[in-house]
Amino acid sequence: MRDWSRTVSQWSVTILGFGLLLLTLARAATDTDDPLIDFIEVAAPFVVGIGLIVGGIWLTRTSPVARIRQLSKWTLGGAIVGVAVNLWFVFIISLEQVPAGEPVVLNLNGAGIFMAAGVLLGYYATGLQARENQLELSENRFRALTENSSFAVISVDETSTIRYANDATEALFGYPTTDLVGEPLTTLMPARFREAHLEGLSQYLSEENRTVDWDGLELTGMRADGAEFPVEISFGEYVVADDHLFTGVIQDISDRKAAEQQLRDHTSKVTQLHEVATEITRAASTEQVYQRTADGVVDVFPAAVARVAIADGDQLVPVVSSDHESLEECQPVSATLGYAGQSYQSGEVLRLDDLTDTRSAAQSPLQDGGSLPDADPAEPRALLSIPLGEYGVVQAFAYEPAAFSDRDEEVAEMLATHVTTALQRIEAEATIRRERDRLEEFASILSHDLRNPLNVAQGRLELIQMTGEIDHVEAIDRALDRMERLIEDMLTLAREGDAVGETQPVALRTLANQAWNNVATESASLEVESSVQIDADHSRLIQVFENLYRNAIEHGSDGVTIRVGSLDDGFYIEDTGPGIPEDERDDIFESGYTTNQDGTGFGLAIVKRIVEAHGWKIDVTAGRDGGARFEISDV
Repeated sequence: MRDWSRTVSQWSVTILGFGLLLLTLARAATDTDDPLIDFIEVAAPFVVGIGLIVGGIWLTRTSPVARIRQLSKWTLGGAIVGVAVNLWFVFIISLEQVPAGEPVVLNLNGAGIFMAAGVLLGYYATGLQARENQLELSENRFRALTENSSFAVISVDETSTIRYANDATEALFGYPTTDLVGEPLTTLMPARFREAHLEGLSQYLSEENRTVDWDGLELTGMRADGAEFPVEISFGEYVVADDHLFTGVIQDISDRKAAEQQLRDHTSKVTQLHEVATEITRAASTEQVYQRTADGVVDVFPAAVARVAIADGDQLVPVVSSDHESLEECQPVSATLGYAGQSYQSGEVLRLDDLTDTRSAAQSPLQDGGSLPDADPAEPRALLSIPLGEYGVVQAFAYEPAAFSDRDEEVAEMLATHVTTALQRIEAEATIRRERDRLEEFASILSHDLRNPLNVAQGRLELIQMTGEIDHVEAIDRALDRMERLIEDMLTLAREGDAVGETQPVALRTLANQAWNNVATESASLEVESSVQIDADHSRLIQVFENLYRNAIEHGSDGVTIRVGSLDDGFYIEDTGPGIPEDERDDIFESGYTTNQDGTGFGLAIVKRIVEAHGWKIDVTAGRDGGARFEISDV
C-alpha cells in the first residue's frame, strides 16, 4: 500500500497534467461553436496540460517524492482557484447576459492558467524551503561538529571580526567564547603579526588572489595570558546571504614542534657523532681515543664537561677530561659503587636529570667524576654515564637539570660502540706488532745466534775429520748445548710468553725454595727473608725465579748470595754480584741481549713478559751489597 501511495505521489504532477489535458480534449469535442473560438477557449489549458505532463516526468527524475507531493498540492490548489474564479465570473458577472434556457458554458482557461501559476509558485516555494532546510541542517551539522571538536573553530567576516567560536577555542586560547564574538581575530595573535594579517586579508578581498596555502598554515597564536605557542590553521571561505565569511580550524602543534625539534637535534647529534667517530677511529693510541672521546662528548651532547675513567682492577681511575684541567680533583672510585660503577657493571647508559637530591649523601655521586659534594649552585645538575665495555666509563656533566634526553641515551650507546671498537682495534694492532716483533726476534736468532754455535760445531767436526783428534768434541757439545737452550727459550717465548693461567695464593718462601732446587746453584746460597703470600700462576712464577737465579749465578762471583724478600706491594730478588751498570738497565730485558758468551739473552726477556702478564711491573736497581736487585710490584 505504501509503495502504491509513493508511486502516485511521485507521478502526481504528471497525473494532474493528463487530467487537465483530457478535460481540454473533451471540452473541444463537445463544443459546437466556431472552431476558432473553440481553439481560443482550450489553447491555454491544452498547453498547460502538456507542460505538466513533461514537467512531471522531469520532476520524477530530479526531485524527491516529498517535494513532488508539495508541488501537486500547489497545482491542485491553483486548479481549484481557477475553477472558482471562472464560476464567479460566469455566475455572478455574466449570468445576466445568458439567455434564459441556455446552458452555462464553463471554459478551462482560468483553471489552466491558475494551475500553471500554482506549479510555478510551488516550485519556487518548495525550493526556497528546501534551501532553508538544507542551510539549517548544514548549520546544525556545523555546530554539532564544531562543538564536539577537539580543535578550535573560529569564523570571521571580511573585517576579521569573530562571528563564531566553539568551546574548544576557550580551552586553547583561554578566552570565554562569548567574549570573543565581536572581537577582532588579531586578539588571538602576537602584536607583531596583526598588521600583516589585516593587509593580507584586504589584499585577498580586493584581488581574490591567495598568496599562501590556506591548508595547514603554520602560525603563532597568543593565549589570554600572553603566552605564545605554535598553531596550524586550515581556512575555508563561504558566503551566507550578504556575509562573506572565513572559517579556520586551529590546533595546537606545540608537541609536534617539540618532536620535530628533538628529531632535528637527534639528526644533528648523529651527524656530529659521525665526525667524532671518525676522529676516534683515526686515533693512534688509547690515550688519544680517551681524549677525543671526552672532547667529542662535549661536542655531541649538551654537556659542560666530560671525563673518562678507565678500569684498573676494582677501581675506575680518571685519565682524561674535556677541560684538560679538572682531573686534579678527581680520585679513583670503586668500580662497583656510585653512578660510574653502576653503569660500568650493568653495561647500560645511566641518565640522571637532577643530582640535587643525592648531594647530601655521604658519598656524592659527582665524585664519580671528581667533583666535591658541596651544595654549590655551580655544581653540575645532570649526569650521563656511558659504559665503555671492559675499558671503563665516560661521564658527561651539565649545569642544567634534565639536560639529557632519551635520544641522548641512544646516541651515547652508538658512541660507546665506536669507542670500544677503536680500543679493540688498537689492542689488535698492538698484538700484531708484538707478534711481528717476535717474528723478527726469531728471525734474528735463526740468522745469528743459532748460526754461531752451528758454525762452531761444524768447524770442530771438520777438524775431527781432518786430524782425528777428539779434543774438539767438548767444543761441539758446548755448541749443541747452547743451541738447545736457545731453542727452548724461543719456544717458551713463542708458546707461553704472554700467557698466564689461573692464579692462586702462593707462599713466597715455598716458591723461592722450589725454584732454587730446579737450578744448578753450585757454590751460591739462598736467603729468603719473607713468608708472605702472592696471588700468581705458580708454574709461570717459578720460571721467573729460576731465570733470575741463573742470571745471578752466571754473572756473579764464586759464592754469590741471592736474597728474596717482600715489598709493600710486591717482592724483590737481589744478589751480591757485581750488579748491572745503570746505562744498561733499560736494555737487559730485550730479547737476545747478553754479556755472557754462553748466555742466550732470553732469560730476562721471559721474566719481563711473565711479570707483565700478571699485571705487574719489574724495575732494576742496585742491591744493598751493590749487586743486581729486581723489584716486582703492582703497576
